[in-house]
Amino acid sequence: MFGSLANFTREARFRALVDAVQHCSLCPRMWGRPKVLSESNGNPESRVLFIGEAPGRLGADRTGIPLSGDKSGQNFDMLLRNIGWTRNDIFITNAVLCNPRSKKGNNEPPSDEEIANCSAFLQMTLELIAPDVVVTLGTVPLKAIAHIQPHAYELSKTVRRLVPWDGRWLMPMYHPGQRAMVHRSLASQRADYFQLSKLVHPRHGLRRRTRPPSRPLARRPHDFSKMAHAITFLLRKLRHVPKFKLTKLLYLADLAAAQTVGGEITGAVYLRQVDGPWPPEIDKALQQLAGHEVTISFRRGMPIVSLGPSPRFEPLLEEEEFAILLGVVDSYGHMTNSQIKSAAYRTPPMRELLKQERVGARTLNQPVLYVRRG
Repeated sequence: MFGSLANFTREARFRALVDAVQHCSLCPRMWGRPKVLSESNGNPESRVLFIGEAPGRLGADRTGIPLSGDKSGQNFDMLLRNIGWTRNDIFITNAVLCNPRSKKGNNEPPSDEEIANCSAFLQMTLELIAPDVVVTLGTVPLKAIAHIQPHAYELSKTVRRLVPWDGRWLMPMYHPGQRAMVHRSLASQRADYFQLSKLVHPRHGLRRRTRPPSRPLARRPHDFSKMAHAITFLLRKLRHVPKFKLTKLLYLADLAAAQTVGGEITGAVYLRQVDGPWPPEIDKALQQLAGHEVTISFRRGMPIVSLGPSPRFEPLLEEEEFAILLGVVDSYGHMTNSQIKSAAYRTPPMRELLKQERVGARTLNQPVLYVRRG
């Protein structure tokens, strides 16, 4: 969906991104809610990008403009006016682009799943606007940007400070809503905005020549684990796959490799879990690939791994490994989670563990497959 954006002008890329957002249906409780990303978000040429939490029920959900139409929006406008800025000087978006509501119809914080679902859109917005300074308003956007590039910043410890993050500068601030005033008074927030204005001009960038923080070094193909390469290959064939199913595909591929060529493709250990063989290394591999080769969203609480927007390498695998993975896709790629779980349970290593369990052995967290190549 995003891979072609780099070929367009900024205006065309922005229109494509807005269109992609409008067709998103990842979060069940937000189906049908307005998606607040449009030209009304501000100036795409701005050197400062603000990230709020989510559109408010009485605010952006009705107006289509982030941080507007409610008390939070009024406070935000006042804080901007105090430093001589306008909405035309900046760009504003949210960690989550739709309004999350409770069953009673009240505003609710977005869930971790909803934040993860929207993180790909947030990443594309950041890459498109390319601001000098990112201003997070509250803890939720600070959590959201960690899906793009992990960090250890805490709002209370870094508020009003300019800190490096993902090749640009980050300034955490408190949300301008009334609830946040309990933790950060309006007077303190005014001082935060004055500090921001001393450091950066919204149209011209940083006021003093400051070398931008370096991005994490681009990794070479050999820097990625064999599991990461196998996952990349599988996603290029399947495009979307539940994480549960992905673990079983990897297991079946490694088992086939162990039976035919004497060792696994990934070199991973698979442990006996309630739902079958599970490789503990998968989270580390997905973290290596996150935001580029893969994106992770959620459907009905289930993590879905999808082909990412900006691959950095071609999978480095032996010819026989390609053949084994392709065979696994052909044999099992069409299966549901339930079907592939049954297929994994019918394999010789799992049948042996089940045999041991029937006579009273404890096999939970025991290795299912651990043959190593060479």
